[in-house]
Amino acid sequence: MRVAIVGAGVAGLSCGQALLSAGAEVHWFDKSRATAGRASAKRAFGDHVDLGAQYFTARHLAFQEQVERWQQQQLVAPWPAKLYRFAEGHLQQSADDIKRYVGLPAMHSPWRSGLPEQAITLNCRIQAISYQQGWQLQAEDGRSFTGFDVLVLALPPAQVSELLDQDEDLRQQVPVSMLQPCQAIALRLAEPIAHPATAVFVKDRPVSWVACNSDKPGRQSDSQHWVLHFTPEFSQQQLTATADELSLLAQAELSLLFQQDVQVEQSVHQRWLYAIVDAEQAAPGVLISRRFPCVVTGDWCLGGRVENAWLAGQQAAKAVFHV
Repeated sequence: MRVAIVGAGVAGLSCGQALLSAGAEVHWFDKSRATAGRASAKRAFGDHVDLGAQYFTARHLAFQEQVERWQQQQLVAPWPAKLYRFAEGHLQQSADDIKRYVGLPAMHSPWRSGLPEQAITLNCRIQAISYQQGWQLQAEDGRSFTGFDVLVLALPPAQVSELLDQDEDLRQQVPVSMLQPCQAIALRLAEPIAHPATAVFVKDRPVSWVACNSDKPGRQSDSQHWVLHFTPEFSQQQLTATADELSLLAQAELSLLFQQDVQVEQSVHQRWLYAIVDAEQAAPGVLISRRFPCVVTGDWCLGGRVENAWLAGQQAAKAVFHV
């Protein structure tokens, strides 16, 4: 069985690796320069900076077992973050017993481990698909890829919908607006922040999350750097904001949260158009076409979070053998 997976984020990689283990031939296609999607990290400040997924938890038994294997391979480690909460103008400790993990030395490390590079085509935006005794994929740059028995779309729902010209029934099941944007920025500071907090859940501000990236295991740096995520509402309003504009706002937010003057030496920006799951919309589960050998998956299928992206990929792999 030859399977094409469009999208090499966590769900797509999880699905493909499960299919490879079951003996299928798999090929991934992704528009980005690297795999792991929102779990990928950028190289900056002499370190790996996690601008997307900040950590992950393991609640499901199957994922717990996978995380244990990654720990044995030194691909992940627990992150004992010193958690705080900012609300109504006050910063207060917000400890809990949730075990949070990060990839080593970057968030994308466990997802990329053992990937067959020859089976991955990057910088390749698939703009059209068609089925005639097999799948044909047409790339934006004119390349075409043929001869696939099954197609897996591991993409944000809006991008899935754009490709489903031949399958209106499946398209109608896709919650197009389920993923909301997130503007993210990392700041390297001239001087460390003098506060014990290393991560803050923020309420009633333009930012929703603040974390000291250089506090995470495996991040070696000679300076302190922080990552800030802006709220979906603010991010939607400021989709075209420049890195400099966001850096100034992030600097002001850090100064406000910690009640001290923060000076920024360097910043790195990432705009995620499809990032945060709208909790008011019901998760549809992994979707299976009734007309074609096609499966749709992604973290949004199960309600968001890194763990659910991995689980959705595993479920999609099982579905492939029944389409």
